[in-house]
Amino acid sequence: MRQIAAILAASLMLTACQTYDAQPNPVADAAAATASESGPPTYVTAICGECHAVTDNAVSPNPQAPGFADIANSPGLTRDTLVTFLSDAHNYPMQMDVDLVEEDIEVIADYMLTLQSEDYIKRPG
Repeated sequence: MRQIAAILAASLMLTACQTYDAQPNPVADAAAATASESGPPTYVTAICGECHAVTDNAVSPNPQAPGFADIANSPGLTRDTLVTFLSDAHNYPMQMDVDLVEEDIEVIADYMLTLQSEDYIKRPG
């Protein structure tokens, strides 16, 4: 029993000796927030992907939620109109009650615009 107590005490002391960087790494955080070539930023999938298809040629989990590619290829859509829509929570249906900060709005809009395509065909359904 004393051996277990000694091992436990030693491991607690070693744990206390570890140091952690108090400042977040802004370069790593910015890289995680931007879209990669293979898909959307992780938090976009986490926040929006429960209802919307966030990648091209995907089907939305919620049939009433348009896919990001459908939105991005809407006639007349611009970055400004998309940012304005995402910035005004009063535009959202109740199911979309999400508080987005300006930086997130810009990242989401920029990602969505990467889904624009001149030969886009809306999927049925």
